Amino acid sequence: MARPARFYALYLAAQAVVGVLLWIAYAASPTVRGWFELLPSHRPVTDAFALADLLVAVVASAVSAIGVDREQSWAVPAVAFTAGAMIYPTFYLIAWVSYAGTGRAALTIMLAPATLTCWIAYQTWRANR
Repeated sequence: MARPARFYALYLAAQAVVGVLLWIAYAASPTVRGWFELLPSHRPVTDAFALADLLVAVVASAVSAIGVDREQSWAVPAVAFTAGAMIYPTFYLIAWVSYAGTGRAALTIMLAPATLTCWIAYQTWRANR
């Protein structure tokens, strides 16, 4: 495996692990949760992201890491799907912050992973065309 592909696989695996750890931190620490709460007076707004984040972004990141690491033919669409799973909530949060004025920390932690995952998707596609 080429060196960039190894980095992509490791990054995607780390992204999956960090996604799980983030939700554990939200559940375990009211302080941490408070930093990222979108609407502090209504916790279900942030809770609504949990299922999609854990089942889509986390699982997709893990599956993509395996595909890239094993140089599977399905790695490109898997990573593209993962990029979509990261960029959609990021755009949602951009709109939320601009309209509601809350959730800046949630947006901030999404910007780098969404951008990097999109870059990895492009680089993976480019290497396999």
